[in-house]
Amino acid sequence: MPEAICQMAGRKDNVEMDEKNTNNAQGGIQQVEDKNKALDVHNEELEKVLNEYMEDRTNEKLGKLINVIVGCRLLVPAIVNEENKPYPLTITSNKQEKFIPVYTSVAQIPKEPKSPGILNMPYILVNHMAANEKSELAGVVINPFSQNLVFKKQLTEKIKNEFDARRKRAKEQGEGGTKTMQVTQEQYNVLTRKQYEFNFLPKKFFEGGQEFIDTLCDKKEEFIDQLYEEAYQEKRLYPYLPEDFSVMIMDISEELLVIRVDFPEQNMTVPSCYRIYFTWNAKTKEGRYFTIEKTKDREAKLLGEMNDKIQHVSYGEAPVEGAELQEIIDLHQGTAKHTS
Repeated sequence: MPEAICQMAGRKDNVEMDEKNTNNAQGGIQQVEDKNKALDVHNEELEKVLNEYMEDRTNEKLGKLINVIVGCRLLVPAIVNEENKPYPLTITSNKQEKFIPVYTSVAQIPKEPKSPGILNMPYILVNHMAANEKSELAGVVINPFSQNLVFKKQLTEKIKNEFDARRKRAKEQGEGGTKTMQVTQEQYNVLTRKQYEFNFLPKKFFEGGQEFIDTLCDKKEEFIDQLYEEAYQEKRLYPYLPEDFSVMIMDISEELLVIRVDFPEQNMTVPSCYRIYFTWNAKTKEGRYFTIEKTKDREAKLLGEMNDKIQHVSYGEAPVEGAELQEIIDLHQGTAKHTS
């Protein structure tokens, strides 16, 4: 890694909390939680390489730190604006520069000054905020009350550019890349997607029940993205952001809730889901998991279901998108014409 990049990572002394929020906190942030209730993160590997870099600031160790942190979720102090939307707080240096503080664990967050709330966010999303050329942010500061390591704006821009280039390459691979290493990564993403949509996610749903539904209604795209990333053994290969997903919640009746989740087109192959539908009976606390699946026929989609035994059921060709919801409701209520 070039020497110039290494020089961009440094310390900032005499920092203080600033109540002014940034103007660039956007997609993927759904909820602010009290710090004691925040979804904690487990970043043992990150903290290890962070300590190694703090002890010996070489280009090699900085590169290793960057490679690890881009695959991690961190905790970010936040406030809620008048529209009830959360925004990251900033820290002000003695040079009046604004930085987004991020913490590798709850233990790193000081009791004072106390933050109104905590966001659990992918580091790469925070990095993109700091790198935004329209923002007045000077960068990101990691664990400001301990290691106090700063990634200056120039470094966040380089990280953003590399990450965006990597995503672009991954997308091109899905459209017919031929390099051996690229195909291997593509295959990994495809296999993990299949595992997530047809095994990992329905298992989480049936095991979690009402708690799963409540969390999904609360966190929406952030929750789906968090679970998806959890399914990845190789976190650094995780290709999505919360805004790549779409969650729609529909109260059909007092007893029936339907939640539609649309998935990214990236890494979609056969079998993959364009979208899924969770149905949930609030009275009986029972739910079902329906799938709208890609087929080899571009003009046709498959309507399926993963039952509570994680067995796949096929209902044949799916109706047109505008009629999907009614068909899902009919299947849930046992009045559909489709049969397995």
